[in-house]
Amino acid sequence: MESFYIKELIVAIDGQFIIGDPSLLVKGISIDSRVIKKDEVYFAIKGNNYDGHDFIEEAIKMGASSVVYSRDDINLLKYVQKIPALIKVKDTLAALGNFAKRYKTKFQNVKVVGITGSNGKTTTKEMLNSILNIKGKTVSNSGNFNNRIGLPLSIFNLNSDTKYGVFEIGTSLHGEVEVLTDILKPDCGIITNIGESHLKTFISPKGVYKEKKVLFSNVKESGFIVINNDDKFLRIAPDMSRHKFITFALDSVADVYAKNLKLYPDKTVFTIFHEEDSIKISIPSKGRFNVANALAAASCAIGFGFSLEDIKKGIESFTLPKMRMETLITSQGVVLINDAYNANPSSVREAIRTVIESYNDKKINLVLGDMLELGDKSLYYHLELGKFINNFHNINSVTLLGEMSFYTKKNINNKRIFYTKDPCKLIENLKRIDVDSNSVFLFKGSRGMRLENIYIELLDILEKER
Repeated sequence: MESFYIKELIVAIDGQFIIGDPSLLVKGISIDSRVIKKDEVYFAIKGNNYDGHDFIEEAIKMGASSVVYSRDDINLLKYVQKIPALIKVKDTLAALGNFAKRYKTKFQNVKVVGITGSNGKTTTKEMLNSILNIKGKTVSNSGNFNNRIGLPLSIFNLNSDTKYGVFEIGTSLHGEVEVLTDILKPDCGIITNIGESHLKTFISPKGVYKEKKVLFSNVKESGFIVINNDDKFLRIAPDMSRHKFITFALDSVADVYAKNLKLYPDKTVFTIFHEEDSIKISIPSKGRFNVANALAAASCAIGFGFSLEDIKKGIESFTLPKMRMETLITSQGVVLINDAYNANPSSVREAIRTVIESYNDKKINLVLGDMLELGDKSLYYHLELGKFINNFHNINSVTLLGEMSFYTKKNINNKRIFYTKDPCKLIENLKRIDVDSNSVFLFKGSRGMRLENIYIELLDILEKER
């Protein structure tokens, strides 16, 4: 982050200046009193499980240059001798976003991308980041820094030598996309797809689309929008906006599309087409859905003037994010696939289909946890998942974890099934499966199910048995 003056911060967040020196130069922003550095501003954010106001004294001891706070019931004047500045606001979370919005305007030459969608946001971000880095320094949010705290903190990584910024936009509440895209004001907006995600909040895919499409109105007028033309909600989007659209698709007519797909256990090969040009690309990851992610990234890069040769170089050198089809092969030849970062009905179906297609001569063992945040539709979607699993003859076993996975079990026929609500018993169930060099295990479940821990435990067991 580039340095700024306290007076700039006060104006940006509409703060009440309590004490201090407004001409003080500060070097950064932090919301964590444990790692804040000297001369950084501490924002006392109230989260779901903590309140940053409770750690103001710790932040001051660590060398915070100033504190932005909102509570009326704490006496900060006792810190007058220890802290250069105090700034009071109505809402520290909103203030953090407002300052990120103002900070971003310092870098008018940086091309900024905002990516949202039900599935594939992170992988698309990483692919695009790899492409754009070919021509200049690219900043992006790391991990799950895609919410009202994470996005502003990611924007603060912009500097005068940054050429591109690629930012994932997540949402689980009504209005979040509006808030985040208003902060970002991207030059390019990408919606990867509309699926059955966060239905506890959005009720249906139509509700998800209503939330996601707000992105369109906050893309700069001079910018453009990238959408998935295979998606029934998104293909009508160009009729709703005056922006330039670049479409991509696997199965429909689009500006950027793919043919000649070949699926392998360790890669996916396809040919990408745009206008009269085409090029063969090999992605270091599995599945048709990752080809769609690659097309989304490529479409944005094309909009920024990149050639297909640049796109090929970037995509072929990208690194797959953790817990997204992350694959290990044990010394016995057993394949373990960790796709347990998160799950919703569409992403679970795609993960299963991908593993079936990539390992069609192997014995597939599914390890599935509950799909969370589905609201009133949870029972329906877990029952439907059972029906979906019945379509595949080479599924050797299905191991299920969670309250709602009981209903998936009810609809699975003619397959070996293990079910438990207790994570501690899950590994015992997995030990009952006959394992050999033809065995493949897919781990897929919502974040709260923590299936990655079982994945690691099974790997350890298999390696000790060699």
